[in-house]
Parts: sequence; C-alpha cells; structure tokens
Amino acid sequence: MVKIENSKVLLRDGQIFHIGDIKIECFLVPGHTWGHMAYLIDDTYLFTGDTLWFGADGGYSFINMLAENNKVAVRSLAVLENRLRERGIRPMVITGHTGWTDDLDFAFAHRDKVCNSWVRQKPHDPDAPYDAYDESDDTEEKARNIRLKKQNRK
Repeated sequence: MVKIENSKVLLRDGQIFHIGDIKIECFLVPGHTWGHMAYLIDDTYLFTGDTLWFGADGGYSFINMLAENNKVAVRSLAVLENRLRERGIRPMVITGHTGWTDDLDFAFAHRDKVCNSWVRQKPHDPDAPYDAYDESDDTEEKARNIRLKKQNRK
C-alpha cells in the first residue's frame, strides 16, 4: 500500500490557484464524470481531459458510452465554450486523447453532439492511424506468448 502524507483539497468551479508563477483556473464540466474538471493555465492552455473528442471535422462531447450523463456533458461543453468566448479567451485546447488545437471554432464545432462510439469516426488527422478502441488483436494468447525485445542499455 502506498501512503502519501499530504492534504487533499477539493477544487471548486471558478477557483483560481497558483503553483509558483503559474495561474490555474478550474472549470467544472460534469458529464464524463460528475466532478470532471477542465483547467485553464495562464489563460493560454486549456486542458479538457475527457470533455472533448476531436473528430476530423471538429470537437464533440466525449465518447457516449464512457459518460456518466451525455446530456449533462453536452450542456457542460456549451457552458465551457460560452465562458471562454465571453472573456475573449482563445486558448490552445488540449484533450485527453485526441490531440490539441488552437482553433476554438474547430474545438467546439459540434458542441451539441456526442462522439458516437458505435460509429467509427475519423481521427483529427485523416492520415493518422485510427486507434480508438480497436483492440481486436489484443488476445490472451499474444499476451502470453509474444516476448518483448530486450533493450540495449548503455
């Protein structure tokens, strides 16, 4: 068991705190999970985690079958976009799985839609390999019988 001796702090929507000279603002975006947060760093970088999923044609609310509540997730995405636009903030938007963009219009292109995991959607870069949840070649047999190559250490 790992035991970490430090206090835990519950963050609130709109809370701003600093780590050294870095300003961090919290945005509550429930839907993926009830307490899901996005973090705006120095009004420049927005880490959305699993709030957004980028398709080739823009951002959607995160994957439908991985959300606590898809309707809440879509509402949260719209609220997040409105808060950024009302303040005139156009940060680099960094997702948890599908990359980043500095185009706010692209990031929120499908703010009213959920990424449907039952339909194979194109990745952000159409030339990039599709890797979302295709684990068909991950078999127990391969896991037990294929050995990793030994790395040369200097």
